[in-house]
Amino acid sequence: MIQSFLVVGGGSAGFLSALTLKKTFPDLPVTVVRSTELGVIGVGESTTVAVPRVLHGYLDLDPGEFYRRVLPSWKLGIRFLWGPRPHFDYAFGRQLDWKWQELNRPNGYYCFDDFTYADIHSSLMSHDKAFPRQENGLPLIESTFGYHIENRRFVAYLEAKAAERGVVALDDEVTRVEQDEHGVTGVRLASGRVLTADLYVDCSGFRSLLLGAALGETYHSFRATLYCDRALVGSWVRADDEVIRPYTTAETMAGGWCWRIDHPDCVNRGYVYSSAFLTDDEAEREYRAKNPKVADAKVIRFPSGRYDRVWAKNVVAVGNAAGFVEPLESTALAVTCDAARILANYLAECDRRPTPAGVRQYNRVFARAWDTIRDFLGLHYKFNTRYTTPFWRAACADVALGPVQELIDFYRENGPSTYFRHSLLDANNMFELEGYLALLVGQGVPHAGRYAPTAEEQRLWEGARERHRRLAENGVTAREALDVVLSPECRWRPGFFAPRTEGQLTSYIAGER
Repeated sequence: MIQSFLVVGGGSAGFLSALTLKKTFPDLPVTVVRSTELGVIGVGESTTVAVPRVLHGYLDLDPGEFYRRVLPSWKLGIRFLWGPRPHFDYAFGRQLDWKWQELNRPNGYYCFDDFTYADIHSSLMSHDKAFPRQENGLPLIESTFGYHIENRRFVAYLEAKAAERGVVALDDEVTRVEQDEHGVTGVRLASGRVLTADLYVDCSGFRSLLLGAALGETYHSFRATLYCDRALVGSWVRADDEVIRPYTTAETMAGGWCWRIDHPDCVNRGYVYSSAFLTDDEAEREYRAKNPKVADAKVIRFPSGRYDRVWAKNVVAVGNAAGFVEPLESTALAVTCDAARILANYLAECDRRPTPAGVRQYNRVFARAWDTIRDFLGLHYKFNTRYTTPFWRAACADVALGPVQELIDFYRENGPSTYFRHSLLDANNMFELEGYLALLVGQGVPHAGRYAPTAEEQRLWEGARERHRRLAENGVTAREALDVVLSPECRWRPGFFAPRTEGQLTSYIAGER
């Protein structure tokens, strides 16, 4: 029976894991050992909708306190400056994987030329608005959003909340990992102490001190699909009158792509590129030409791949110690939250006596999750024809797509059909059919049998787009919404962030989710 936990490494993965374990097992000791000298990566982070629901639903972290201490801004989706269109939006609502009752086909068939204003979330993005406006002038906030978070503030907040809930954090550095045939027997620290536990959670980042370095687990590279291995990161202080964009921007560059993440007090920009096609100096010249306001910038080197097993013997790796892909779809924190939550829930289910079959299933879940993300990101590279540089020519020609090829073949022959969703995609696919259709339609990937709507269908379609446009045009900006949620009078409805079924989601317009 597992009676104690030792988390090696701090950062968001370490303290999210510690908080999750402590919530599930409040009477058991949970210790985090991390070195403040090593620090955290300290970049702007972008999340999916899963992360706010985990933070404020599953972990029950007060949203009011979170907003005041972390100062996040909202993310309604990703705006892609990508492919043949000027841009397209992959929003957190459903634009393409939906069918209005009055129309004969799913929405995707009406979006070949233009799918701006296809749903309320992308419509708000088009007007730099965060939420619809209620009749009383206040924002209509519902839980279909992610966050833009400054990493240092976020980690400091998580560490403080972990301490409040009884997690012990030690400022020390691991100098040696001791082990036998059963796994890790202890970690020796620079101070001379040796710490032991029944289960070790490796959150040591790319170093993967326990799983990779000590246990020597096999690492599986994603190099055949994801060429990028570096990011040049910088920021500038936001002017008071500068709009806070309620979305992440992903912009095609010569050797990769550039993100923009808007925080209330600054704008964070990062150029993700491949060192096989671009030197650091070349990347910096292109980056600074695009972002003249950036002062200091730093290069972060990273691998894309995963360990074949993330749970081996008495070690479970969470976060970058288990796997990593470039931040093109902002999946890192969502996978971290899932890894910690599923670990804690399984240990509760098995009375803290994990079985070999249970461990195998845990490994299977996360091998599949990482591979799904890899294949989805591959779609971004395989079909982006905006640039014809050596990097993009190689990506379009050679990127390996894996099992997602079957969905692409179906799309090419049938268009943006939603009919065989359950056979084309695993039920737990985090991107759902909406994500794949957004990337295929958004990049203008051709398909057979383009649908010709009737005049009446076109009239209904344009009428719905116009309603979305008017609603978004009158929406609330992120700065206006922040003034509301940061006010001491703001109160969040209990259960607001609890998991919901589709039938419980807020409906803005009849017939639309």
